[in-house]
Amino acid sequence: MQLFSYRGSSFYKYKNHVYTPYVMVDGGNFWIVDNADVKTFQVLGNCYAKDKNKMFTERNMDKDTIFDYRSFRTCDDCGCFSKDKNGYYFWYEKIDIKTIDNKETESIINRLKKL
Repeated sequence: MQLFSYRGSSFYKYKNHVYTPYVMVDGGNFWIVDNADVKTFQVLGNCYAKDKNKMFTERNMDKDTIFDYRSFRTCDDCGCFSKDKNGYYFWYEKIDIKTIDNKETESIINRLKKL
């Protein structure tokens, strides 16, 4: 018997699909992450995932991400911050690292620089 299993972030797996919750006041329900390859699907950090073909975020499964697939990096304790060869991001928002004035964000960017 195969069970509905938690994969990390907001992703779950059951049989041949990856699912994510759609939370509403009444509790909501789960929906299938379209075009996710279940066999190669892996969660990255707190907010991101990828399979052999594309990147996913827990907020936006139905469109292509702006990230460079090959150079994308994040870490388990980085929240929704990430980096790729083109820069640093919070979710989909590119960060100008020259204007960071928040110590926590600066600390996370410094951790990402080491990846």
